[in-house]
Amino acid sequence: MPRNRQEVPREERIDALLAVAEQQFLARGFAATSIAEIARAAGIEPGSVYWYFRSKDHAFAAVLNRLLDGEVDRIEEFDGDPTQKLFAALDSVERRRSLHPCVAERAPHSPTVMEYHERLHSWLHDLALAAVADHATGPDRDIAADAVVATIEGGLANPAPARPTSGLVRYLLAAFAAQRPQEPTEATASS
Repeated sequence: MPRNRQEVPREERIDALLAVAEQQFLARGFAATSIAEIARAAGIEPGSVYWYFRSKDHAFAAVLNRLLDGEVDRIEEFDGDPTQKLFAALDSVERRRSLHPCVAERAPHSPTVMEYHERLHSWLHDLALAAVADHATGPDRDIAADAVVATIEGGLANPAPARPTSGLVRYLLAAFAAQRPQEPTEATASS
């Protein structure tokens, strides 16, 4: 026999609601998804959504943060070098490409969406900084990481890029590696 919704712990109700909201936002985009549609798909009254989220922006940010939490956990457990971790993260955010233009549009108007955006940016920057450590030296590392993140964000904001964002990042990393001074080898050191 199904449980009464009030018997279901709040965290389970929120999780179920976020799963439905995620499906709606991914399928329809932010602008075309209403709180009423999320509620209908979740099988609750539209006003009930506001018990959990103050606005559509709050529901959107909660969905985004939930997705990011999962990816952060997955990447932290990932065995691989920093460059592989960066590309694993990039692959995951590219799979949700349709949401990124909405983030760029909503962030200036919504502190909760901006908070998510800053969190995503910080995570990507940390991954990029670790990845460029193998490709750039000294003070160039931070600017190289900024260039990688700017490329990622620019690529994700474009709904139909001419080239995959991962290809652009691979190009940047190769360019950084090509400009890195080579360590002297035994042959050049003895000359």
